Order: sequence, then C-alpha cells, then structure tokens
Amino acid sequence: MKQFLYFGFLLGWAFLHSLSPAWANESSEVEALFKESLQSDDYERNKTNLEKIINLAPDSAYGHFSKGWFWAQEENYPMAVEEYRTALQIRPQFGEARNNLASAHFHMGNWSESIREYEEVLRQNPDWSETHLNLGSAYYMAGRAFASIQAWEKALQINSELFIVHYYLGLTFDKLGRKAEARHHYRQFLAADKNEEEFSEYIEHAGQRQTDIWVEQASNQT
Repeated sequence: MKQFLYFGFLLGWAFLHSLSPAWANESSEVEALFKESLQSDDYERNKTNLEKIINLAPDSAYGHFSKGWFWAQEENYPMAVEEYRTALQIRPQFGEARNNLASAHFHMGNWSESIREYEEVLRQNPDWSETHLNLGSAYYMAGRAFASIQAWEKALQINSELFIVHYYLGLTFDKLGRKAEARHHYRQFLAADKNEEEFSEYIEHAGQRQTDIWVEQASNQT
C-alpha cells in the first residue's frame, strides 16, 4: 500500500496465541521457551528465549524457526526463507513457521508465494486473525483488491480490535470509488484507541480523505 502499508514483521509470530500441538520429541525446556515467546509482547525477552532455543536445539524445528527469525531481523529474507522451510520439513504442521515464511516472502515482494503460504496457514488455523490481516495485505499488493477486502473483513470478524484493518479497508474502498464505505472505515480507524505518534501518517491521511470524501459527497448533492 505504498507508504501507508503497515506490516510489522512481529505479526508473523509474537501476537499469535493459538499454539501448534506440542511435539513429543522437543525438550520440555525448549517447548516452554517457545510457548513463552508466543505469549509475550516483550521483544527483548522473546529475543533472549529464541537465542536459548538455538543453543539448546539448533537442529530442531524450533531451532530453525529461531534462526529464521534472526535472519529476518537483519532483513536477510532469503536466509529466513531457507530456515523456515527447514523447520517445516521437520514439522509440516508448524503454523508459526509457515506464517513467518509467508511474511518473509511478502518482504521480498513474492506476492504469489506469500499468498500461498498464508492460505495454507489458514487452512490449518482458520481463526488466526493476524494471518487474515496479512493475507489481505498480500492480496492487495498482488492487485487483488476484492480478495483483500474479504480477508480483512474476516480478520475484523474474528478480532474487532485490529483497528488498522479499518484503515486498509478505507483505503481500498476509496480506490474502488466506494466512497461511503471508505468514509465509514476511515471514521472507525480514527475513533480507535491507538498510539497517536506511531500512526501519525495514517491518522493524517485518513482524516484528510474523510474530509475530502465528505466535501465530494456534499458537492454532488447540490
């Protein structure tokens, strides 16, 4: 979405609370460290946990996932893709690894690959709202506006607190000429409780477009 695309890489794992099934051949310590990372919003603590996983079990699915995450932090997405794929070879049902694989493809501009992996994640975990959000972003970048709308609406249906989705929907409906719907979603985004500084560009753009649409509609009625 040009400069207005908000796609934090940590959405690939830190905010997912539906865990993959426990794996019998992973140590209980490694399992606990990974579970804690999924449930925590503390970046430094999660980073430390993933470092410990690499030291304890570098060749496990969790170990390869962790190495992929660190490559992604360095924006070396090809290496991240390689590690996530290795994790999935070990555990094909590893939803968090597939989710981050899709994210890495997204950052590389590989829209088709990103869409394919996100869709597979959702076949296994249909209630992962953040994945619906990210899939919608991948659809949008691939030029599939109507598919992106469906994905974002599903994300909101599952989790109404994903306020950024209203901005995405406003932007997309705006581009499609569906001004009343665009204005509604811009208004919902602006009314949401959020970090004003972090989202200042989005707030400015949504506010301006909401005003512009109102003026356009008023002019058309005169």
